[in-house]
Amino acid sequence: MKNLKPVLIYVKNPTVIATGIALLLLVVGEFRAPGFAKFSQIINMLTVASFLGIVAAGQNLVVLSGKGVIDLSVGKMVTLGAILGGAIANGMDSGVVLAFMVVMIVTFSVGILNGIGVTLIGIPPLIMTLSMGIVVESMSRFVTGGLAVKGATPIMSTIVTGRFLDIPGIIYIWIVFTVLMIFFQNNTRFGMSLYNMGNNDEAARLSGLNVTWLRITTYGLSSMLAGLAGFFYLGYLGSIYNISLGNKYTLASVVAVVVGGVSLSGGKGGYLGVAVGCILLQFLESFLTVQSIPPWGREVIMGVTLLVLLTAYAREKKLRQ
Repeated sequence: MKNLKPVLIYVKNPTVIATGIALLLLVVGEFRAPGFAKFSQIINMLTVASFLGIVAAGQNLVVLSGKGVIDLSVGKMVTLGAILGGAIANGMDSGVVLAFMVVMIVTFSVGILNGIGVTLIGIPPLIMTLSMGIVVESMSRFVTGGLAVKGATPIMSTIVTGRFLDIPGIIYIWIVFTVLMIFFQNNTRFGMSLYNMGNNDEAARLSGLNVTWLRITTYGLSSMLAGLAGFFYLGYLGSIYNISLGNKYTLASVVAVVVGGVSLSGGKGGYLGVAVGCILLQFLESFLTVQSIPPWGREVIMGVTLLVLLTAYAREKKLRQ
């Protein structure tokens, strides 16, 4: 029995569970709708999942840093990143670099305000980030003036949707991004500090970490990564006509983080699991779509399934504690 213990621990790993469910969805989906698991379809699903993967990376950093710390403004940041990028580039390749820099600076700055509100002023994270989301949505509305933003440039579209070996560029970007995120979390002082903060805020402070600065910066990174996802999303869509297009990423990013094994109490988890969680969510959504289930039915099934997964992980966590 002792020899089986390491195996059981591995099998109970959330990343392993999410991977198993994702593969099961492919098998069942192919059986129910032939062609669901073919290469081109999998690539399409991974393409869509990549945008959530970038958003969830920032959410992952925030959740990892402490108990009850969360960012519910990321969906609005995705929209702002797409709209600002499109408005500044205005369809011309010569404006891409400037557009990218403005998106990164603006979204990072907004995230810093989130962090200041939470840490220095003491506003609860839920209230602070939800309120900032409203402000950001107003900014997006002001920039667009209620009109579509037709700003994706040829080079942006090529980078995101251009194919090499029949795989879109955004998937290559996500692969590189994933490697860098894993390295950042596990091999840099900043990344390791987030684990220390998440495990015990006060102990981290007594050990010499500037917890306030770290948390403020983490919120900045979360918003900036959401803005980056929005910038790439513009290259995928070609134009932006809906200021609520990023809203779907808010809850999805939180769910992907938890399904991927990041503890909502902080200090535990990693981005590899989060990336697998993003893939699982997209596979599930696509599976429900090909079953010709109406939108309301998909939402119910998706909600129940996710509730079961989250409940299972929460129970396992209580048992460990």
